[in-house]
Amino acid sequence: PTLSLLGLLMVPLTALSLRFPILREWGVSGVGFWPAFIVLTLYTLLPLTANTLAGFRSQADAIREAALGMGMTGRQRFFRVELPLSAPFIFAGFRTALVQTVGNCILAGLVGGGGLGTLIFLGLAQSAPDLVVAASLMVVLMAVFLDRVLQGVEGILRHRVGGGEAA
Repeated sequence: PTLSLLGLLMVPLTALSLRFPILREWGVSGVGFWPAFIVLTLYTLLPLTANTLAGFRSQADAIREAALGMGMTGRQRFFRVELPLSAPFIFAGFRTALVQTVGNCILAGLVGGGGLGTLIFLGLAQSAPDLVVAASLMVVLMAVFLDRVLQGVEGILRHRVGGGEAA
């Protein structure tokens, strides 16, 4: 799906850059950084939204009713009760989105977006398995490292907030 969306964005971004010269000056075109940035940003929305909804839906109605019974306004209830209880779920969605994005960044190399994907596809084009393995290993190590760091931060957040287990 990532590669398909990159392909689908090439035509509209090219048309927009031709229609609006300011976009062309900013470097917006059908290839390069901008299509990769837009696609990767769009793909982060799914885990972020899904986990945010899961966090808010996982709260028992009794919690909301107790906050209401204590005289909290809707805003107070949201910021003092619902958001803190949902924070571990939201952070888990952020963690998933970040690791997923690191993996999807490889495809940015196909549209001139740069990054380690460029090295992987260069290695494939030149039949250089050492380049492919080295660049792929760097992507895997980066994803695992970021996942572990964010897993630690998530544990600290869960401990401090006292929320439930994140999905």
